[in-house]
Amino acid sequence: MKAKSAILDITWATAVVGVAIWLVVGRQGRVRLREENKTLRQQLAQMASLGAENERLSNLVSGASGPRSVSEDQLKELLRLRGEVGVLRQQSKELETLRNENRQASTSLESSLKAQSTAPAVAVATADYWPRDSWAFAGYASPDAALQSSFWAANRGDMKTFLGGIEGEILQKVQKDSEGKTEDEVSAKAIAEVASLKSVRILSREVRAEDTVVLTAEFEEGNSTHTTKLLMKKFGNDWKLSGHL
Repeated sequence: MKAKSAILDITWATAVVGVAIWLVVGRQGRVRLREENKTLRQQLAQMASLGAENERLSNLVSGASGPRSVSEDQLKELLRLRGEVGVLRQQSKELETLRNENRQASTSLESSLKAQSTAPAVAVATADYWPRDSWAFAGYASPDAALQSSFWAANRGDMKTFLGGIEGEILQKVQKDSEGKTEDEVSAKAIAEVASLKSVRILSREVRAEDTVVLTAEFEEGNSTHTTKLLMKKFGNDWKLSGHL
């Protein structure tokens, strides 16, 4: 049970961390896009201001009656502004490219966040609920652990582990069904037996004796469920699936 509890704790913690990461990444992406848009607007405003000043000085030079009508400082300023405008024109082209990339990134981010927000919730395993993806070898120290280990082994076609967790009428039935079949055929049959199962839920645990427990289990197959009472018996230190009631 301690091993199983640790597995369940890790599964739950992973799900919580996954959700937290998704929220942080989404927020960081939106902040980054807002900062890029702010920078673009500031640079475009700067270009417009320099362009207007450049035009004013150009007009001043064009309308002057002679070279001495414009001061040396004004000519230097005009040349400086023309140089900056040339640089800004080149940057303007680059900014337009960045703006398109910004827009595409924003669309991609929004689509990704929307897809994740509408995705179906992943089933989380608990002590009583075992989605198929959570099945794991849990040993035989308890009725629950032995039952889950049996499902895990059958799902993998691991007959050695599967046989180690069954006894009584269940073992007899498996042995009879295996007569005349190869190991591969037996493994394939075990896999087929649990192939349609989506989950197992333990509804109740009835202790009948120190070595006998009845587990009432609900099996989800396709769009339907059915309930079965499973007899778990203890042999030495190990619990094993022994029959149906």
